Amino acid sequence: MISTFRASASAIVALAVSVAPIPAFAAVTLVDPTPAADPGQVVLPGMQTTCDAAALAHDSAEGGDTWSGQVVLGPVTLVAGPVETGTHSIADAIPGTLVGAGTFTPAHVEILGDPYRNGGSVNMFGIKQAVGGHYSASTYDFMGTFKTTYAHAFSCDILKAVYHPAVDIFHPAVGIYVIAGDFGESEDAVRGNCAAFTKQGEDPLNLPTWWGDPFHGGAEGNPHCKFVGTPAYTEHHDAYYDPPQLQGNEAQTAINVDQTNALRAHEDAGEGFDTSATLIIGQVVVCISPSKTGTKLPGAWTKQNGYTGDKCTTVWYNGGATVGVPNLNDGSHNWVTVPVI
Repeated sequence: MISTFRASASAIVALAVSVAPIPAFAAVTLVDPTPAADPGQVVLPGMQTTCDAAALAHDSAEGGDTWSGQVVLGPVTLVAGPVETGTHSIADAIPGTLVGAGTFTPAHVEILGDPYRNGGSVNMFGIKQAVGGHYSASTYDFMGTFKTTYAHAFSCDILKAVYHPAVDIFHPAVGIYVIAGDFGESEDAVRGNCAAFTKQGEDPLNLPTWWGDPFHGGAEGNPHCKFVGTPAYTEHHDAYYDPPQLQGNEAQTAINVDQTNALRAHEDAGEGFDTSATLIIGQVVVCISPSKTGTKLPGAWTKQNGYTGDKCTTVWYNGGATVGVPNLNDGSHNWVTVPVI
């Protein structure tokens, strides 16, 4: 009935907004959050090479010292993106997200129910709906490929390891010369010679070339003095490096890394599409009667907006069109009703 139909009219008119022209936004907006850097704060290819070159610039190739560079990681910051790298179309719309936009052109329109009166108008109204049609644009969510660029900052600690070459340290013999046998009446003289030989070994910086020989003095087959003590020896030390010591830190140019991610995004200005759905357009005039001069009494009725019924009559205007509609102006020739919206 009319009264039941009017009870939902405000909701019906609200639905009509979906088919009205709306502005299009030529932009894709991200639904998912910006992805985190991948990789994160790690040593990237090229960083160590850069630090090696920075250290090499300090190496004079003299003295054998070793210079090295050590990567010091800095922050990872967003440079650009996410920016879509591929293409998308309405065929990529995630189910349940496709919404018509732009201008809606109905395929077929019809009027629901019978005409009814509204307010003090001499016209009668109805609810217009479209069965199918075409949207000139669309909005929808989709999964796309997006590129994001992150800058990986780093610097180089420059270290130096001092080189110490191999060395041989000579340690002269330490000891004394004593008499090497029984020399009879000559023993005191020989003993004195041995003491004199020992005396010559007291200055380690001015030793005779024979110092430390097993025997000295006398003849080859009859030595007078023999050496007692520690023979001369050479102490060998291999080459080595001191632990690397920090010489300074040098800033470097950050390395930009592009990454791609599959992300959910929203298209605000997609292509148009056809629909077979039934859509409420809203309240329209379906029966119009130009007022006579000086009165608001109905004149000749004319059907409007696709109404094809037989209720555009004065009889219906004064009868059925008022059913369920309260008259707020009792006694008047004209009905004043509660508006449908």
